[in-house]
Amino acid sequence: MAFDIDLTTAEKAAVPVDGLGKVFVMKKEVDFYVAASHLANAKSMGLMLVPAGVLVLEVIMRVKTPDTDVTDVDIGSYTAAGVAVAADGFQDGATLASAGIVRDVTGETYSLQTGTAGYSSTDAWAIGILNNDADTINEAVVEFIALCVDCR
Repeated sequence: MAFDIDLTTAEKAAVPVDGLGKVFVMKKEVDFYVAASHLANAKSMGLMLVPAGVLVLEVIMRVKTPDTDVTDVDIGSYTAAGVAVAADGFQDGATLASAGIVRDVTGETYSLQTGTAGYSSTDAWAIGILNNDADTINEAVVEFIALCVDCR
């Protein structure tokens, strides 16, 4: 199953120009107020493309404008075609109900807390969000921040 909303289609992943071993950050801000970005229950959105060989250590959300009725979203890994690898690998059951930084709160599959230290693939892949909440995400403004290492 492909992403229901794919924000990765017209983008290339940003990586450091001097490459190997560099730590870098990828960011994407999504304004869910925009009708095309409303994310209903059980729908997924592709956020950022990640090149093969890049390790994503953690994905953090900075909720700039909360959506007070949305308290169950997942952040995870997907193939470049939008098929879930681990839809909740970075965050499981995260909330958008209040402004601020949201990190992995339960030690998910790719959590630094569990010692698994992120996700990488031999193929290009994508970071995505899945709305598990009964309510549509339609009020939040969220900046997604991926902490990465170029291991190519």
